[in-house]
Amino acid sequence: MGCERAPASEEKAEATEAVVEPGDEAEEEHDEDHAHDEVHLGAHMFEIGRRYSAVWYAGEAGNKAMVDYQIHEIEEVIEELREARPVEEGVDVVDYFERSVLPSLERIEEAVEAGDTATFEREYDAVITQCNACHTATKHAFIEIGRPAFNPYANVKMDAK
Repeated sequence: MGCERAPASEEKAEATEAVVEPGDEAEEEHDEDHAHDEVHLGAHMFEIGRRYSAVWYAGEAGNKAMVDYQIHEIEEVIEELREARPVEEGVDVVDYFERSVLPSLERIEEAVEAGDTATFEREYDAVITQCNACHTATKHAFIEIGRPAFNPYANVKMDAK
């Protein structure tokens, strides 16, 4: 896989063994290889997925305020990642998200606002397709996303007020 971490003792030894000047290829290679470790990319992706499940239930209920809130929170996660610009298997994760996922998220908000269930579902599935394509491109095809099968937020009212 793209970014496996060495045990902490090995990392400390490696850090003290080699001094790399800015612009040195070895430093750039290290940065690219370990970018997602530094920002805990998996935890950020899990948070996006958790919130995206809530988008499904809120959108199906026509709750625009909840959909807008959850998408805003997803965008904040991407904002956190923007500074680190994690690259996984040559894929700039934030750039990919902004080009491929963000437009569909905006269309989801518009569809819920308009009460257009068919467009909401189509755009929801488009995001899933883009997520899975990114997982494949980054050698994580074993992480396959689908529509949620159950509401993990049973205590949160998703109906519109």
